[in-house]
Amino acid sequence: MIFGEWTYGAFLIVTATIFRILPTRARPWFLAACGLAFYAYYSPAFVWLLGIEIVVVFALVRKERSGVWAYVLALTVTIGVLVLYKYGGLAGRTFQDVAGFLSLGKVPDFPTLVLPLAVSFFTFEFVHYVIDARHGKLPEHRFEDFLAFVLFFPTMVAGPIKRFQGFQPQIATACADAASVNAGAMRIVVGLAKKICIADTVTPLTATLLSNARVATASPLEIGISLLAFSVKIYMDFAGYSDIAIGSAMLFGIHVPENFKWPYLRRNIAEFWRHWHMSLTSWITDYVYKPLGGNRRGLLLTVVNVVVAMAVSGLWHGAQWHFLVWGLFHGALLAGFRVWEALAKRPLLAAIPALGTGAVGTGLRVGGGVLGGVATFALVTVGWGLFVMPVDRFALMLGRFM
Repeated sequence: MIFGEWTYGAFLIVTATIFRILPTRARPWFLAACGLAFYAYYSPAFVWLLGIEIVVVFALVRKERSGVWAYVLALTVTIGVLVLYKYGGLAGRTFQDVAGFLSLGKVPDFPTLVLPLAVSFFTFEFVHYVIDARHGKLPEHRFEDFLAFVLFFPTMVAGPIKRFQGFQPQIATACADAASVNAGAMRIVVGLAKKICIADTVTPLTATLLSNARVATASPLEIGISLLAFSVKIYMDFAGYSDIAIGSAMLFGIHVPENFKWPYLRRNIAEFWRHWHMSLTSWITDYVYKPLGGNRRGLLLTVVNVVVAMAVSGLWHGAQWHFLVWGLFHGALLAGFRVWEALAKRPLLAAIPALGTGAVGTGLRVGGGVLGGVATFALVTVGWGLFVMPVDRFALMLGRFM
């Protein structure tokens, strides 16, 4: 855990202190230098790759009179790097499995590449930058502003996926007073407590989910406890990392997006995803769901777009097929909720207005909210099984659990 190391804490304190006393013009260069040093310390083998992507993306996007080809090439480069390093091994293994199933004879082995640190995070920020530049949504800026955005080390490896428009103006205006420093330090402490005191503490309770042998001999109660423990663990892990990243940024006087707002207390799956990893949900909505057509082309295509968007979200989390199935599972839940609202809930309220007003309406909303919240948490918790284990083990688990 990078955020839990004393070297990270010392580096953060020193760099945040220096940043606050620097002249405005020097701040972007300083943030870039800090981020480069941070990345070189934790992943020296891939500094060259990150540097090449930065130069290529900026050069293509900022080139005077850049045509569509330049933006397409920039997207191809950065997405291609992600696909090669993160999903190349999965594609190779899948090809070998299919070739073996079809008896196609010997096929070449595909090399397993080492995954660059944080490649998923900086790829999504590159994609946002290129697309928004193409649509004219970015403010005027210099190369050093882009460097500072990409290399802002508190958000390089975990936490919220930030947007250039929200980040860049803060570099010049950032002012970390005592209140923001105290708030940032407290946010870091809370994040560390979530990770170390809660997530790490409940981790042993999830052991039942980690092998076929354990699942095959576990009782329904043991499986239920493990799923609940993993539900707590993953939330406290992700939310803890986000708290540390957000708190670290606050020490510089910079605010980055919130990422979690009590997602397990939401009434339905749509509300859950509006409050779980919010920066990722927002990114998927803006750069996958809406370009596919969003909800503008009828219910059927809306359902398809939701499922595709959640499949992308699933694969973003990991290069294994069970992550894709987990994304499809949540896509199906969101699609089902859309269908319920469009074909059942709204027509029912239109036919019987009393169900939505007065004491009856209030009772139904409260009771439905409670039942919906319990059902949502139960479905999300069961779904975490797909997140943590292969599909065959998940099927085995359901057989034991049910």
